[in-house]
Amino acid sequence: MPRRISLMQTTMPREENNTSLGRSDLFDAFNGSMPSITIAPHEIRNIMATNAERSNMTIRELMDDSMATGFVLKANEPLREVHSKLLYDFLESAQARNSELQVFETVADFIQNCTETLESMREIKSKVETTELTPEEISLENERNTWRLVYCLYQNRLDSINYDSQMDIDISTHISEKEVIDALFKNNKLIREYQLIIDWLERNALDQADRLPSIETYTDKTVAWENTLHQLQNKKVGISFGSSRPIVSSLDPDAPIREGKPLHDLDKEDDARLEKRMLIEIRCGRLQKAQALAIHCGQHWRSACLLGWVHYYDPNYKNQIKDEKYPVEGNPNRSLWKLCAWELSNDIRVGQYYRAIYSSLCGNINQLLSIANSWQDGLWAYMKTLLDIKVEAEVRGFMPKSYVPLPDEYWKGENSLEDIFDELEASKNSAISIQANEPAHKIQKYLILDNIPMLMEDLETIINQKTCDGQFLRFIAHLVLFLRQIGKNLNEKIADKILLEYVKVLMELGDPTLVAYYVSTLGRDAQIINYAKFLEHIQDNDQRTKCLSAAEAVNLDIFAITKLVVENIRQKNLEMIPDLKGEITETDLEKINALDWLIFYPSQRDEALWQTNALIRYFLTSEKLDAARKAFNKIPEDAIEVILEEYPAMENTIENLMSKNLLPKKASSSIREYLCYKSYLDAQEGFQEWFSHFHHARPTPVEEPSAYATFTEKVAFEHRSSQYKTEMKRWKSTMQQHTKAVKQLLFNVILFPDGGWLCDSYNGTSNEPLTPEEVLREHQMEKLRKLCIPKIVLLLHTVMSEMNEHSECLELADIIASEQHEIYKVFTKEKLREIFRKLCESSLALMNQKKDPWGYPK
Repeated sequence: MPRRISLMQTTMPREENNTSLGRSDLFDAFNGSMPSITIAPHEIRNIMATNAERSNMTIRELMDDSMATGFVLKANEPLREVHSKLLYDFLESAQARNSELQVFETVADFIQNCTETLESMREIKSKVETTELTPEEISLENERNTWRLVYCLYQNRLDSINYDSQMDIDISTHISEKEVIDALFKNNKLIREYQLIIDWLERNALDQADRLPSIETYTDKTVAWENTLHQLQNKKVGISFGSSRPIVSSLDPDAPIREGKPLHDLDKEDDARLEKRMLIEIRCGRLQKAQALAIHCGQHWRSACLLGWVHYYDPNYKNQIKDEKYPVEGNPNRSLWKLCAWELSNDIRVGQYYRAIYSSLCGNINQLLSIANSWQDGLWAYMKTLLDIKVEAEVRGFMPKSYVPLPDEYWKGENSLEDIFDELEASKNSAISIQANEPAHKIQKYLILDNIPMLMEDLETIINQKTCDGQFLRFIAHLVLFLRQIGKNLNEKIADKILLEYVKVLMELGDPTLVAYYVSTLGRDAQIINYAKFLEHIQDNDQRTKCLSAAEAVNLDIFAITKLVVENIRQKNLEMIPDLKGEITETDLEKINALDWLIFYPSQRDEALWQTNALIRYFLTSEKLDAARKAFNKIPEDAIEVILEEYPAMENTIENLMSKNLLPKKASSSIREYLCYKSYLDAQEGFQEWFSHFHHARPTPVEEPSAYATFTEKVAFEHRSSQYKTEMKRWKSTMQQHTKAVKQLLFNVILFPDGGWLCDSYNGTSNEPLTPEEVLREHQMEKLRKLCIPKIVLLLHTVMSEMNEHSECLELADIIASEQHEIYKVFTKEKLREIFRKLCESSLALMNQKKDPWGYPK
C-alpha cells in the first residue's frame, strides 16, 4: 500500500505550473526560515479555527500572554551577559598572540568566540520558545561569516606567490582534464580565491540548512513515485484514492516530459520537496548528500546525473605497473553532458529547482539568479559561474582534444569581481539589492576585492552615521587591528577613529582592563587623552589602583596620563563664580581628590608638587584658604626628600635650594613654590590660633560688688579677683608665646629668602624660553603676591598692635620701603593708604605713651 494514500481525500488538485514550490521558499531557508510545505485543506481549517479562537481571547489568556512577555524580558538579562562576555573573549584572544605569524590563530579564536556566543544565545532563546532570528543573532552570524572569509582569503593571499607561475605539464605525454585543473589551482592564486569564496558561501549556508528538517523527516526510503506506480499497477482493478488528474502511463524518468502528463498528486508534492532539498544540499556544497537524498527517494538516475560534470582522469596512462589496472575517474563525455545540462536548465517543463541544480553544474547564471533571494545566494551563483567558465576555458585551451561547443550565452556569463558586486547592488530582486548595501555585506565585498582604502572610507561613513551598536564596533575595531597586524596600508586616521569609537563604548562599561588594552592601540597622544578622560570619573581608590595596573600592563604612559587627568579636572568649572563665603564645594573636593592620581608613584612627586601648587594658586586666588590647605595636605610629608633622592650626586638640601639652582628648573621651582605656600598657610593658621586665643580665651573681668554687698559676697569677689589675676597672668604669658610664634610665621612670608615669597630663584638667570604654562604660572604668582603679601603685613600689624608693640609696628614701614625686599612693589595705592593709616594709629598710640612718633623716649 503506498504511503499517505489516506490523505488523498483532503488533497486539492493543483495546476501543472504550481507543481514546484515558490522560488523564494528555498533561499528563505538559507536566511533562517523553514521551507514552505503544502498544507492540506483540513489543516487550513484548523488554522482558521485557531485564529478565530485567538480573536475571542479572554482576559485570562491576555494575562497569560503578558506572562510570556515577561519571560522574554527576563531572557534578555542573560543575553546581555552573553554579549558582555563576548567583549572579554575577544580581548583575551587579541592579547593571547601578538606575533604576525600567529595572526590567523587569533582569527580562528574570533570565529570560535562568535560561534559559542551564537550557541549560547540560541540556547537561551529556546527557553522562551521563539524561533525568529533577532537582530543580534543576524549581526553576530554575519560577523562570524566575515571572520571566516578573512581567515581563508588572507591566509591564501599571504601564503601565495605574488605572480602566477607557468604550468609545469609535459604536453608531449597524455594529460587529463584533472591534471590541467590541478595545475591551474596550484599556480593561479586568483582561481584558488574564487574557490575559497564559493567554499565560504557554502559553509555559511550549511550552518543555516542544518537547522532545517531534511527530506528523511517526511518520507521513508522507498521506490520512485510510489503513488503513481500503485495507481498504474492497479489501473484495471481501480483504486479508491486515485489522482485528481490523468497521470503518465509509464514510469521512465522522462515520462512526465515526454507524455506531457503529471505524476500522482502526492508524488508531485514529494518531488517538489525533494528537488528543493537537493538544491539546498548543492547550495551547501554537499553534492553527495544531494545524491543520497535522491537514492533515498528511489530516484537513482537523479543521483547519477549529478556526477556528469566530474572531469575525466585515467591513471592507467601513467601507471608503471602494466599488470594492474586502476579505475577511471570522471566523465569522458563531460562536454556533451554539460551541453545537455545547459539545455535541461533552460527547459521550463523541468522543476525550477532541478533547473537550478543543473545550472550550478553547467554555469547557467540566469537560471541560478532566478531562484536567488539573498545577497549570498546571488554571489554564490555568480562565483560558481565565474569559476566554471575559467576552468572550462583553461581545459579547452590547454587540452589537445576537441570538445562539443557550448552556447555563446555560456561564455557571456564571465564577469569580473567588481562587475559581480555592481550587478548585485543593481539587482531587480529588492532583497538582494537591499542586502548588498548592508554594512556586513559591504565589508565582505571590500575584503573579497582586497580594496582596503574603500573599506576604510565606508567604515568611516558608518561611524559618522552613529547607527552602529557596541558589538558592531567591537567587530570592526578588531578587523582594523587584524589588517594593521598583517601590514595592510590603512588610513591610520580612520583606523584610530574606529578604535576610538569602540573605546568610548568600553568606557561606559567602566572596566579598566578592556579600556586600557584598546586605548593602547591608538596613537600616543590619543592614548594619553582618552585614558585620562576615562580616569577622570574614577573616584574609588581601589578602582584607581586597578586602572593604573591595567595601564602598566599595556605600557601606557602613566605619568603623562595622570598629569593630564589632574589638569583636566583642575580646569573644569573655572568659569563658575567663586563662593563668597570661601566654603569648599563638591567641585573643589573633586579637584583636590584628583591629586591622588599623582601620589601612587614616588618618582612622580615633582609632578605632584607642580600640580598641587597650581591648584593652591587657584584656591588662594578665590580666597578659599581651607581648600588650599586640603590640597596642600595631599602631598606626603617626605615628598621633597624623595625628589632630592633622585639627584644623589648633588648636595641638595632645603637651604641650598633657597640659594642655588642645583635641581632642574621645574623641580626646583616646584619645591620653592611649595615651601612658599607652606609658609603662607602656616602663617594664616598661626594667626587664626592667635586670634582665637586672644579673643576667646581671654579671662572675663570680675564685676565689682555693689555698695550693699554682704561680707560673704565681698569675700567671694576678692577670691574671684585673685583667680582672674592669676588667669590673666597665665593668659598674657601664653599670648606672648603665641605672639612670638605668629610673628615669626608672618615674617617668614614677608621676608621669604632668595628673592621673596612666590619669586622663582632662577628668574633672570635662565635663557630658556618660557612655555605657555610657565607664563601663566608667573602671572598667577605675581597676582598672588599682590593679594597675599599686603594681607600678611596687615595681619602682622594687627598682632603687634593688639599686643601693644607699636614701636615694632613702625618698623614695618622700613621693611615695606626696603629695596632689598621690594615689598612696596606689590602694594596697590589703596593697600598703601590702608597700611599707612594703620601706622599712623600706631604713632598716635606711642605719642599717648609719652614717646615720639617713632617710638623713641622723649
